[in-house]
Amino acid sequence: MRATTADRRLFLDVRGAPDAPPLLYLHGGPGMGCHEFMLWQGDRLAADLRVIGLDRRGPLETDPLAPDEPLDESDLVADCESLRASLGLERWAVLGHSFGGRFALRYAHQHPEAISAVIFENPGWDMAEAERLRLPAAAGLFEELGDAVSAARCRQLATEDLTDRWEARSVVAALGDRYVDLYVHKPEARVELTRTLADNPVPTDQRDRADEYGHRLPDAPDVMASMVPLLAGLSVPALLIKGRYDLTTGPEQIDGFRRHVPTGRIEVFDSSAHFAQFEEPDRYATSVRGFVLAHR
Repeated sequence: MRATTADRRLFLDVRGAPDAPPLLYLHGGPGMGCHEFMLWQGDRLAADLRVIGLDRRGPLETDPLAPDEPLDESDLVADCESLRASLGLERWAVLGHSFGGRFALRYAHQHPEAISAVIFENPGWDMAEAERLRLPAAAGLFEELGDAVSAARCRQLATEDLTDRWEARSVVAALGDRYVDLYVHKPEARVELTRTLADNPVPTDQRDRADEYGHRLPDAPDVMASMVPLLAGLSVPALLIKGRYDLTTGPEQIDGFRRHVPTGRIEVFDSSAHFAQFEEPDRYATSVRGFVLAHR
């Protein structure tokens, strides 16, 4: 289905009873959509929740951006609040994965009255720290592939100040098919995740838009600046889901959550990397469902 906000149509995948506690899912990427999450978790969570998967403005099945249209994270937060109003919801829980964890934090910080609970799954609150974690792992993969030059560049970048650039992203993307190794723990999960991404039914032109969007959003202002200080203003119940082998939410971000959100909860998924929703789906659904229902 599609919902119309003030200035565009947003694609939604909505599952569950209309009167069940609502949960908004904010995907990562930044050029992904809600398809994979809804495939893995939509029906599981819809047994007790009203799950609302959203393709953010720009990529996939949501209306495209104009060629010269500006884009920053505040626009995406505004879309969430406009969507809530258009759906007639007083409050909802919000779940942000990876890059989506940035918008979930901004949204909860700016509109606490609209949010019953917030869940962060391996959030990218500090993209510079995330790159410092990923780059050494990428270097090891490049060495396996016999690319010593790229391996050395990854290790060099990991020692530099990354707060004002996104170069590391393009270097690591050269891993090609092995790129997904950075995001899963179990060897069999790499094969399944690759297959799931390839089987996404979204048409080619929409995938191309997602790729273009995925390059535009990282150029938005302050995207590489740490969001950890915003945690100090978080006033809604918060759960942080951390995959033990995840390379996005590093120790500085976890320590910031513990320090700034003393009432927050952290759950570590011991058999997962970046996609706990995929690698430990049943435990994940139990955790998310329980947290949302406890704060409905």
